[in-house]
Amino acid sequence: MLPNILNEEDRKRALDELPQSSPGPVIMTAEPKFVPAQGTEITIGESEIPFRIRFADCVGYVIDGVRGYEDEDGPKYVHTPWHSEAIPFQEAAKIGTDKVIRDHANIGIVVTTDGTVNGIHRQAAEVAEEQIVQQLKEIGKPFVIVLNCHMPTHSNTMALRHELLEKYGVPVIPVAIDQMTTKDMEYILQEALYEFPVEDIEVEKPDWLDVLDYTHPLNVTLSDAVGSVLDSVTKIRDVSLAAAELRNIDFVEESEIERVDAGLGVATVRITFKPEVYKAVCNEWLDAPIDTKKDWLLFIKEAAEAKQAQRRFRQAIDEASDNGYGISLPTLEEFEPSEPEIIKQNNFYGVRMKASAPSYHIIRVDMETEFAPLIGTEFYANQLLKDLQYSYKHDRDQLWQTQLFGTTLHEVLQEGIRYKMNAVPPNAKKRMRQTIERMVNEGERGLVTFII
Repeated sequence: MLPNILNEEDRKRALDELPQSSPGPVIMTAEPKFVPAQGTEITIGESEIPFRIRFADCVGYVIDGVRGYEDEDGPKYVHTPWHSEAIPFQEAAKIGTDKVIRDHANIGIVVTTDGTVNGIHRQAAEVAEEQIVQQLKEIGKPFVIVLNCHMPTHSNTMALRHELLEKYGVPVIPVAIDQMTTKDMEYILQEALYEFPVEDIEVEKPDWLDVLDYTHPLNVTLSDAVGSVLDSVTKIRDVSLAAAELRNIDFVEESEIERVDAGLGVATVRITFKPEVYKAVCNEWLDAPIDTKKDWLLFIKEAAEAKQAQRRFRQAIDEASDNGYGISLPTLEEFEPSEPEIIKQNNFYGVRMKASAPSYHIIRVDMETEFAPLIGTEFYANQLLKDLQYSYKHDRDQLWQTQLFGTTLHEVLQEGIRYKMNAVPPNAKKRMRQTIERMVNEGERGLVTFII
């Protein structure tokens, strides 16, 4: 943890605050120590999961075989913040340890022994070991057990490890503490931190997925995969497995653990997609695939022009859709001014200037078309009627795709509407435009129409 304290002053202060230790079974800790004052971020495991951590060192439970809690007159008496008078050292140690476990720690590393170190028998450690483990389980604090031993790989040690594993149901790590390496410490921390429960997994996916509908195959596949993974995740150690499972999805390139909030039980997994996936999604919306940079720029240019036009006419189209009539007003660039001139009215003079600009009037015309083919016999007519009625009631999309003489119903009806559109003569269209211009510019409120 010390190399990860970036501020030099904070690192020196943490070194000064480290609790003292002593060889053998002599107790040196007199009160709980919290190092450093603020948590430090470290990464643990091959996945380099980030955690913010600080250590709380406490005396623990006094057991037979240890020294340092008595003097020549008997048990030492110490003052604590929780009592007005001094109390025996071993009682204070137990109270302080319990308070650290309950109030100041998110996770515990329980250190016990197999009876091969410091001259302390295995039986002496069992009672305190069981009491602390029971307390941790009652309050729901995650923890691991470090089995301090002279020979961690010995058959007797491994047998005891399996026994404790079966008894307590948590990771048990045999290690010779007086010969412990940085790698051993990293493994202990990894196993301890992996015991944190996970309540939720947040998945950071590419932001462009939000543009796609939730029913898009990419979103559906990813949502189903995350849902199935969540069912199997209960602890932080499961998050790495979950990330590996998400990596097995065809279109996922990488799935990494971004951060872990052990206190809240929330893990964040960041997913990146294979580059070709984005291109494939873009091609779904294109008339033809775009491969070159030149083609992409041309497409972007056309899209920008279309967006500008859409922004101008969007409101008019919405008004026409709702009310039957919508107007798109001209832009500043479209105004064409006339030359200003002096005007006189009675004995008063003024200035007049006209300007013209195109406006677009969008009219909703509800067109009707009819489909009435002669099939032949009554039997075939009834059969067609039955098919059309079923599609009309249950599947409109299928209704429009009904084949009639080799052509879909939609194409037949569309052709009828196109014929009606072309039936309006050009001079009639011109007259309608002139009529609207006169109504707008001259304020004509009345309109008499003769349709011949």
